Amino acid sequence: MTKANIFMGAGWVGLVALLAIGIGGLASVPKAFLVAGVMICVACCWVILFTRNADEYTRGLWTSGASLAFATLLILFLGLPFAEGFYDGFQSARDGGTGQDNERDIPAIATIALAIIAFYIGLFWKRIRGGI
Repeated sequence: MTKANIFMGAGWVGLVALLAIGIGGLASVPKAFLVAGVMICVACCWVILFTRNADEYTRGLWTSGASLAFATLLILFLGLPFAEGFYDGFQSARDGGTGQDNERDIPAIATIALAIIAFYIGLFWKRIRGGI
């Protein structure tokens, strides 16, 4: 089995794990199922990281996914606090409050999850398009 095959297989397994986590989050499944999905997804990300330089094609796929994940992090770094503050301000104005009791509504782990999802979107978008 070549590094390129391992890279491609890890991409598919990671995508299936992400879908399982998403479906598990919507349905009532045991927490162990979600933890297993997260661990599989993280393991696949590590495998993809270490096999990314197998050939030019896998390097191109990696670059596409990593670029989209990085762009997502940059956008969320600036946009997510703004959106959350806007929402909290809107809620305070609507409720007639002072806004002092606002909590953080969006968990910090959401940024990491969205970056991983963006990585897989970039990877598979490039793969579907067939470009290097």
